[in-house]
Amino acid sequence: MKHFSYILMMCLVLLGCSDASLESNDTAPDQIQREGQTMTATRQLGEYELQLIVQQQGEPTLTFQPGIKYIGQDAINEIYHSKEVFDINLQMNGKTILPPRSSTSEELVTELTKDRWYSEEFEITLTPEQVQYISNGEVDLVLNAGFRSEHSGYSDEKKMTINAEEILSFK
Repeated sequence: MKHFSYILMMCLVLLGCSDASLESNDTAPDQIQREGQTMTATRQLGEYELQLIVQQQGEPTLTFQPGIKYIGQDAINEIYHSKEVFDINLQMNGKTILPPRSSTSEELVTELTKDRWYSEEFEITLTPEQVQYISNGEVDLVLNAGFRSEHSGYSDEKKMTINAEEILSFK
């Protein structure tokens, strides 16, 4: 009986540890590819696939090209969103290190053709302090896709998080 209690306790401890590690990786990309100064990360979320291409244009300037692809059964899928479908954010301890940005609440419609990427492009020039935070591994790059459709609601988390230090190497 003593051994059973010990084994049960160890199983509970191991289960608790495995749940914590799953929670921290629940928005991680499924795949990351690097080629030169370009990184591409992808993550499947239900009937959609998120993609983020990041290019280093010079030490403080990064170009972000987030994209979404519908991979469900319909030939065309409509999504409803505000002005931009995507939000790129650099976060340290869950708080943004980027300047505040405005957003709109209008609802626009975009048609996604099955298996074709829809993307937008953003360029961000970082301050020396932000570059230092990234170099120290203190920052996460967060991609959010904010839309609703027949297959997904606004409240469904459509997110991908990557440690910014892993994206590009700053010299």
